[in-house]
Amino acid sequence: MLVSLILFIVIPTLLFCYWIYQKPTSLLTGFFFLYFIGSLSTLIVLALEQINQTLALLAGIVIAIPIMLFALFGIYAMIIALFWNERVLLKHERKSLANMLPLIIATGLMLFELILLFVTSKVNNTLILKLFGFLNASFIYFAMTFILFGLTAILYNLYPITYKVDYIIILGAGLNKDKVTPLLAARINRGIQLYAKQVAKYHHHPTIILSGGQGLDEEISEAQAMKNYIDQQNYQVNTIYLEDKSTNTRENLLFSERIASSNDQITGLTNKNVVIATNNYHLLRAGKLAKQLDIKARGVGAKTRLYYLPTGFIREYIGYLVMTKKKHLTVIAILFGLSLLPLLFDLILNL
Repeated sequence: MLVSLILFIVIPTLLFCYWIYQKPTSLLTGFFFLYFIGSLSTLIVLALEQINQTLALLAGIVIAIPIMLFALFGIYAMIIALFWNERVLLKHERKSLANMLPLIIATGLMLFELILLFVTSKVNNTLILKLFGFLNASFIYFAMTFILFGLTAILYNLYPITYKVDYIIILGAGLNKDKVTPLLAARINRGIQLYAKQVAKYHHHPTIILSGGQGLDEEISEAQAMKNYIDQQNYQVNTIYLEDKSTNTRENLLFSERIASSNDQITGLTNKNVVIATNNYHLLRAGKLAKQLDIKARGVGAKTRLYYLPTGFIREYIGYLVMTKKKHLTVIAILFGLSLLPLLFDLILNL
């Protein structure tokens, strides 16, 4: 029993706790969470077996059925859900390439499944079968990273802020001329909510940095529009800095660090407690960008309308793939080699 506790509870718990605390933006955080849940489930079944084998069997079936259903029908459920989401999304949002992502992904998945079914049932050419084996392996890899990305994003959003915060960086978003949009207002409100909690709990006033430059179709900078919104809402904040030059999330963080360093005579945000306020679907990638800049940041995510979440997460996942493209290209190259190199060796030997 002691060995089981170590294998199924102690080791998974230590790994998950280390990653969620030290490396919260790593996808291994999501992986070790699944490892912890899987180990705990296994231990429960083993413990029940010592009491009653029938009860253990029932528990195993209850755990196994959702996993089997997901493995067998998850892709089809996702296709249907994405088509339905696109229909709902276009009732509320204008047509654009970004807002068509659920439709594009669903159509691509459906075509891939149909082609794969045709090839595996009708094609006998070894090279083509190997090629589609490689494509299927690549698809499984990206599907697993997407699951881990989403799970890690949820965990990153749920991590509580239980300490004094030095800086709250509120990330900008598009404006409606000179006014903040509901999406940006939600980010500001989430940042102000954290500020109010800091004041109430610790009698501490973090510095708020409003970060966002001026877009081509915007009359003022996003930072200034956010400041105007805070003034209009009569939010009481001791210190606010405006960063009004950035054009993307990386620049938001980099330029905010420069503003803080200049105004407060510090050497950077590396040793400061920083919290990023943005939308929940955007929070993980913002945290990963902060880590690249050597800023150890946590985050608070503003709620997003449910119909927009799939589109938001897909966009963020694509952004994550671009950020870490070298790692993924390496994996794809390995999968390609494992799929086609044996065939190449056979061809060489038969020459």
